[in-house]
Amino acid sequence: MDEAVAKAMKPFARDGTGAVERDVWDSYRICGGHAGLPVLAGHARDPRLITGRPSWDGTREPEVVGWYAGAPRELIDFGDRQRVAAAEHAGRVWDRWQEVAAGHPVAHDESVFYHRHLAAGGTRASYPASSEAVDYRLQPAVRDWAEIAPTLSRPDIADHFTFGHDPVGIGQRSRQDYVSTYAASLLPRRNVLTLDGWWHDLDEEPLHGGCHGRATCVHEPDMAGGHLGAQAYLDDLPGDTLLVNVRCHV
Repeated sequence: MDEAVAKAMKPFARDGTGAVERDVWDSYRICGGHAGLPVLAGHARDPRLITGRPSWDGTREPEVVGWYAGAPRELIDFGDRQRVAAAEHAGRVWDRWQEVAAGHPVAHDESVFYHRHLAAGGTRASYPASSEAVDYRLQPAVRDWAEIAPTLSRPDIADHFTFGHDPVGIGQRSRQDYVSTYAASLLPRRNVLTLDGWWHDLDEEPLHGGCHGRATCVHEPDMAGGHLGAQAYLDDLPGDTLLVNVRCHV
């Protein structure tokens, strides 16, 4: 397994053999603990589970029950049930905002009031206490939402499921996009090295391990970009696909 990981990681090594933009890491380590992958309960004795490798000084991450450096996809708990609950609730929030917005004049996004404040000589720091901020909050739909939002809070799902911020922005997105974003917000952000040799850094354009750089690469990326694309890729992998968590030094 270690050899397979090394082979997959090699094209992105910072060893002077590739284009600068392919130099992603100068060292890496297979690691577990809370930095690793959560495994479904009841599978602690599965022989396919992978534990973290020691660092250069022989130390390892503290062991955490249920977390491993690697496991087959079918054993990894990406919080599927919780994400379903999150998606269902986010959908209800989106629907509720549509009901509120439909009963009032069109509410303007807060950015309209913020830029109005700047145009009048205000600053970012002075905006929260400004008359423009008050005007934003006094819009009938926004005012009503301020009373409704606390009833929609779901700390049992996540602390950020409060929905009081930027209600106008809820309706500026499609229901599907809003729901997907909240469901994905429960997952840690992960860069992904795919089976086809693509390095997907969530903050950069993807790199193909078989090419010297983006400018000369003729391949099409094998997954959609961003956090949602990465998670969708992991979700759709065959159950026996071995996923391994690595920590890179760059």
